[in-house]
Amino acid sequence: MMKALLFCPVHGNAELKRYFPGYPVYLLPFANKPAIEFELDFCFLSGIRDVLIVSDEESEILRTQYRSGETLGLNIRCEGTGPSIPLKRIIQRNKSFFCGCDLLVFSGLFLPEYDKRNPHELNIGADEVKGCSYGGAAWYLIGRDRLDELPDDWSGFRDEAPVNGFAVPGIRDYYRHNMRLAGSDIEKYNLPGFSEGKNSFVGRDVRIPGTARVRPPVILGNGIQFGRGVHAGPNIIVGDNCVIDNGTAIRNSIVLGNTYVGRNLEIEGKVCSGNRMVDPESGIVINVVNESVLSEIEPDEYGRCPLYQRALACLLLFLQTLPYVLLRPFLEHHSTLVECMLENGARRTMSLNAYVLPRRSAAGRLFRRLTLNKYHLLPYAAAGKVRLVGNCLLEANERNEAFVGNLPGYAPGIFSYSEFLGHENEPYQLELDEQYYAYAMNCWFNIKILTGILRRNFRAEGRPLQQRGVME
Repeated sequence: MMKALLFCPVHGNAELKRYFPGYPVYLLPFANKPAIEFELDFCFLSGIRDVLIVSDEESEILRTQYRSGETLGLNIRCEGTGPSIPLKRIIQRNKSFFCGCDLLVFSGLFLPEYDKRNPHELNIGADEVKGCSYGGAAWYLIGRDRLDELPDDWSGFRDEAPVNGFAVPGIRDYYRHNMRLAGSDIEKYNLPGFSEGKNSFVGRDVRIPGTARVRPPVILGNGIQFGRGVHAGPNIIVGDNCVIDNGTAIRNSIVLGNTYVGRNLEIEGKVCSGNRMVDPESGIVINVVNESVLSEIEPDEYGRCPLYQRALACLLLFLQTLPYVLLRPFLEHHSTLVECMLENGARRTMSLNAYVLPRRSAAGRLFRRLTLNKYHLLPYAAAGKVRLVGNCLLEANERNEAFVGNLPGYAPGIFSYSEFLGHENEPYQLELDEQYYAYAMNCWFNIKILTGILRRNFRAEGRPLQQRGVME
């Protein structure tokens, strides 16, 4: 059995911190995938399931990002350590975690090579130590009997097998490795998005007009918009929520998430992040003042309620207030506090089951037809705290958190696609519905869902109305 230690010291990555001040070093994207996830994927494909992540500055950030590791199929623990603590001391301090197991160690910003189509398990003799150091980064395989006899000097290791990869000490290495990922067989890696042919990965909600030209290899994130006449590629990587405006030509470049690139520009061999343009070969950084050329886009949070939905929620609230006030005296009701997820990974408490559906009576039938069981949630949508139409509201439990973690985004709404199809109480079908909605969501689809549910309820009682979806 083998376990893994990912040692993530930040103090040795001053150059990358200078070029990317808004990014945690070990979450810096390579081909739109956080750096540390290449190591985590390698662990999983090598048959390792227990991973300890230790960092001197980013331990809380990494703990928040990966929690227990369930969504990655791993058992992850995150710990903090002081600056300049030697690797040997960290291993000895956590010997109880590694006891009786061989150990794989990644130290520093190191991206291992792997092929998800051909995984293999690592093996090391019980009394062997192998590894390869690259200055600021390294990997090691340590047999279980050698954990008490670790070398004092780790710098002399040069065993090139069985782990291959790349250290990333500076901006030039960052750029070159991204270009290597874009131009090589990227399909062997677990990258976000869908494969659109050889050497092309594309996320959801990518808008490319007919006059734009995209030449592979390209890796595109979610929520990207190309303008008219854009020439993109070859060898470009564009992060989430970016805009490449009309007439711009971009090739052999990286655009990090939430970046606007202006019109009629020629960009080649650069790294763009917000209003910063970096020449990775010379290391020169240009802070662009003119926002029409290059600027940062405020993140359009997936869970934020659009203005049109808030307006529709206000309209429904206005239309339903009078019948609700008139019918309430005839309705049996009680409230129940349910801890639910309102965004990816977050838990909040909201009164969801505010009303028991009324008994069969004239008032009860009218209550059902007017969908008044949603009335108590409309103020949340009007205030923008939840969507009017979105993902199904899910109770906060481990299974739902794991499921939500695999969605490209989670934006719960009062009305959902699962309710539209009548699948709230069918857990596996609900999962399929939510996956589809996450990629198909748009304004007109949401309006179709809302009007469909309201029309169906008004025409007939039909099935019992549901308050929330819970996958158990």
